[in-house]
Amino acid sequence: MDDRRGFAAVFSILILLCGFMLGIFVYGKFSTGIRADGPATVHVRRGESVTALARRLGREGVLRQPEFFRILAILRGDSHRLQAGEYVVQGDISPSDLIDYFVAGDGQFHRLTIPEGFSLKDIAAKLEQEGKGDAKRFMHLATDAAFIATLELPFELPRATMEGLAFPETYYFSFGTGEAELIRMMVREFVKQAYPILRSKARQAGMTGYEALTLASIIEKETGAEHERIVISAVFHNRLKSKMRLSSDPTVIYGIEAFNGNLTRRHLRTDSPYNTYRNFGLPPTPIANPGLASLEAALKPAAVDYLYFVSKGDGTHQFSSTYKAHAKAVWRYQKLPHRKQKS
Repeated sequence: MDDRRGFAAVFSILILLCGFMLGIFVYGKFSTGIRADGPATVHVRRGESVTALARRLGREGVLRQPEFFRILAILRGDSHRLQAGEYVVQGDISPSDLIDYFVAGDGQFHRLTIPEGFSLKDIAAKLEQEGKGDAKRFMHLATDAAFIATLELPFELPRATMEGLAFPETYYFSFGTGEAELIRMMVREFVKQAYPILRSKARQAGMTGYEALTLASIIEKETGAEHERIVISAVFHNRLKSKMRLSSDPTVIYGIEAFNGNLTRRHLRTDSPYNTYRNFGLPPTPIANPGLASLEAALKPAAVDYLYFVSKGDGTHQFSSTYKAHAKAVWRYQKLPHRKQKS
């Protein structure tokens, strides 16, 4: 009789444990572990225990129930099988699916952020520095007429270069993604975000879409001050209408093969398609990859009559309508400070 009672007690405990385990697995499958409205990056660090991972993701506000996640991973026998890497998640994901994601490791992604104003060379260098691609391969494809012909570009390019069409954005891509596919991703983003603006507004601004893109790239390189973009744009529009040279330093720098950071008078006198101190009109191609704000500014300049601007040395510029006023501004903000430093 005692043996029967003992067996019944053990059996009851086993049933409770099974029910408890089943409840955990069911809850783990159908509850929400992570809720991400847009793409969110989750890092699993190399050598990090499941306890440390759960607590860290809980502190970061990523994981809704860190302790449950930890227990579920242990009960599943996966606590030591989570693979280190960078994962992109979006939408509602259950704790169980999240563990599957980390165990499989096929959700690991590279992330590449292209800042506004980066040139193709800047992107190539960043790609290689971060171990996510080969700089030479990237540049070869981005300037190869045969490869460019395979892309669905919204307009014809005057030269074989993807400059201006590598849209500034954060890109996520799986390990092993080649440089060709990266360029296609950047072009798709350009067509999605930038081209609709160019298509609808370029003609109103009296420009082709490619001309507006080229001007936007110059604006992007000339100022980082948001409120100045439309004013810088106005200066260049006014100069183009007045048949004046743009005289933009960034265009000259772009045409220098190995620029050392010091722009000299010799550079300004050197013959180059990008030397807007010598040539009239826009340079033949964009000189960087502009963001949406610069595109908008290029297409809708401020209603001012400025023809000149000079750096104040604090990230902003002094604008002038006449050369006489400009000369005074150059003396005040450029020459006078240098004289004071020497004395």
